[in-house]
Amino acid sequence: MDLFFSGDNRPRGTRQGWPVAVSCAAILFGALAPAALSAEVSPALRDRIAVPTAADATFPVIATLTEQVDSSQYAGRRADLIAAMKRTAAQTQPQVVSQLDATATRYWLVNAVAVDATRDEIAALEQDPRVKYVDLDRVGRIADTGPTLLASPPFASAGRGNWGLGTVRAPQAWTRFRATGAGVVVGSIDTGVDAGNPDLAGKVVAFRDFINGVPDAYDDNGHGTHTIGTMIGGRAGGAPIGVAPDARVVVAKAADANGTGPGSALLAAAQWMTDPDGDPATADQPVVVNNSWTAPDANDPWFREMVRQWLALGIVPVFATGNNGPAPGSVGSPAGYPEVLAVGAADPAGEMTEFTARGPVRWANADGTGPAAGTVLIKPDLLAPGVNITSSVGTGYLSSTGTSMAAPHVSGAIALIAQANPAIRGTAAIDLLKRTAVDRGAAGPDAEYGGGQLDIEAAVAAAVGAPASSPVSIRIAATRRAARPGRVAVNIRISGANAYRLRVNGKRWSAPRTAKRVVLTLSRGRQVVEARTIATRPGTVAKAARTIIRVGLPSPTAFSRR
Repeated sequence: MDLFFSGDNRPRGTRQGWPVAVSCAAILFGALAPAALSAEVSPALRDRIAVPTAADATFPVIATLTEQVDSSQYAGRRADLIAAMKRTAAQTQPQVVSQLDATATRYWLVNAVAVDATRDEIAALEQDPRVKYVDLDRVGRIADTGPTLLASPPFASAGRGNWGLGTVRAPQAWTRFRATGAGVVVGSIDTGVDAGNPDLAGKVVAFRDFINGVPDAYDDNGHGTHTIGTMIGGRAGGAPIGVAPDARVVVAKAADANGTGPGSALLAAAQWMTDPDGDPATADQPVVVNNSWTAPDANDPWFREMVRQWLALGIVPVFATGNNGPAPGSVGSPAGYPEVLAVGAADPAGEMTEFTARGPVRWANADGTGPAAGTVLIKPDLLAPGVNITSSVGTGYLSSTGTSMAAPHVSGAIALIAQANPAIRGTAAIDLLKRTAVDRGAAGPDAEYGGGQLDIEAAVAAAVGAPASSPVSIRIAATRRAARPGRVAVNIRISGANAYRLRVNGKRWSAPRTAKRVVLTLSRGRQVVEARTIATRPGTVAKAARTIIRVGLPSPTAFSRR
């Protein structure tokens, strides 16, 4: 399930001191543009105030100020950057809010103020040279119109666990490098969390509800608990479900039980993630924030400045691409941004699922900060398992499918990288994951496989400077003599690679396979069965194996050659 922003309006109020109807779109449309003599008012707001209403009617708006902090001036100085953003907001916002009768709510991650404004006040904001943009609030909702995960009773057991862990080679990273996320904090902006789930107990270090203002952790939808389980769940349910089982999480609830959440809740959550305890001197922020939600229009920069500030503070923005595929250009925002690590869903064979939203994105450079207009961006940046993923829901377990399930595999991988090498943060972590992904299809990023399939073992190895992987090997085990023609089972043992191709008697190679047991239909006579690994990670080469099966013939001493 993914958040979809409809453009509807709702009355503005407050939840735990945060506005719940501030337009996130306004925050970006001019955050870094040069000063203007008057502010720009969004078309949506102009249309709204044009509708006849009482003269004293108010409208929930946000005014984005012209003066913004240049984070590049504070590289590597997290506390100083946060202090500068707060200082800029404190110095510039009073002059703007002084002309407003209603109480305004202020933000510092992006210098902006929110208020229920009359038409006259909106006109005053438009003429204020300190204001760059004024917009109307928007409403967000979960795109999946089906029932919440809590509509199905969870199972007490995790069954065989999350099959995707093996595909992305998380167990190899656990064993080879003892990388389990210990000492690392990750973040989640979603529907909340059920902290009583056995796999999450004791791992939720901070929780903030931007929807209902409830102080204690909860999840009235199930989506957030499921994605968090894929990031940090253990094996309390009988089998492993999470990529980084020893990591902990800070959780922001920004969508309600029905999957609806205002854009302002996302802004408030994004700001809180940068400094959960309110003290920039403490290192309590997460290394990554998982965002299994999306909004339409990849070129809409409504959330881009928040993403850029996250990166400046060393936080990796991971976003699901959404479930709007398979049409080209179906990916939305923020997944379509050049800075974001956008994740699509792969099936057990490593193929991109039909429902995965994808690029290409022809970048329009709407906010003028680059890349150049017309630049083509391939999305998703990575593929990760997203079909029938078993994870935590309520106090039990359920399986679910979607790019929402794929994204937390990548977020968990960043936790392992952070443990293995704490110096690799932000953009450096994104680059490392892209560099070590398993290239599928045509060389380099492509429409069929995006930027490649997540390989956690290779990423952690690169983080610590170790060889990319253990040697690739493959063996074929089969009954060397089949009594009669027909269906013959063949067992494939593979290590150091994610998939293989198979052929019989020199015919065409099969599509990529991952199954450990294959049933072949063989005719009478001497049959040669071959398998070849798909090993495209840096530093590895493909390996092949073959075996001879004598169908209906006497069998000499069996042999297998690698």
